[in-house]
Amino acid sequence: MRSMTGYGRARIERGGVQVSAEVRSVNQRFLEIKLNLPRGWGEAEAELRKQVGAVVSRGRVEVAIRALSSPRAGAGLLVNERLARTYVKELRALQKLLHLDGELGIGVLLQRPEIFQLAETEPDIAAEVAIGGKALARALKALDQERAREGGALAKDMAARLGRIGAAVKQISHLAEQSREAITLQFQKRVRDLVNTLGMEEMRLLDEKRLYEEAASAAQRADISEELTRLSAHLEALRALFKRAEPIGKEIEFWLQEVGREVNTIGSKSQNVALSRLAVAIKGELEKMREQVQNLE
Repeated sequence: MRSMTGYGRARIERGGVQVSAEVRSVNQRFLEIKLNLPRGWGEAEAELRKQVGAVVSRGRVEVAIRALSSPRAGAGLLVNERLARTYVKELRALQKLLHLDGELGIGVLLQRPEIFQLAETEPDIAAEVAIGGKALARALKALDQERAREGGALAKDMAARLGRIGAAVKQISHLAEQSREAITLQFQKRVRDLVNTLGMEEMRLLDEKRLYEEAASAAQRADISEELTRLSAHLEALRALFKRAEPIGKEIEFWLQEVGREVNTIGSKSQNVALSRLAVAIKGELEKMREQVQNLE
């Protein structure tokens, strides 16, 4: 079981190339990957997304990769030798024609910016991407470790709440049996009281079959045995989920809804104050678990 919230960072320097990768994830119903990559990494985006998707299956994941330096990156100087030779040739010719004194030096050429140009060299993108993939893998590993740690804490708390719900269900089952007996006894008492107040003529008109039907109907309305059976099955399904390693957040969310549905029915049928209080307590535990499952992958 893993949380959807985590953070991981890694930095690798190799052969003068420095690349850092930073990954953070937050809870979200579906998987969303946002990449912030260096310029020129467009062709690597699909593979990097695949790399993230292999580790994270749900949540919003933000990835930032920075190429800090590259050995081939920088500026180069381009010299227009042909133009420089032309300048020197023409200047010497002009010097001779005008009988000018002095020598032609490099200083004369340095004053001509068209002879010299700065040229940016492209960084070694292939080397950066290769190292960036390794840095991302390390960052994702750190992210996964943090998500597993937080998920373990959530699993422990949810298991404890599930245990309290299971204990409450056992109490409800016991109280339900007592409640059925109490309803039967109360109905029998009401029938006896009714019979004692009737005269002989009214006794002959009394429909005994209808009395039994009313008794059965009253017991049926209060019977929650089917709800308890389904509720126990739902809780067992949740316990089984907690033992699985793969993402289970959506499945837990589904079974919590099913448990809540049965508990609501039990509460509506209840004619026992203690049983109603237990149903309310279970709803409180379920609400906490619903909040927690929003952060589970």
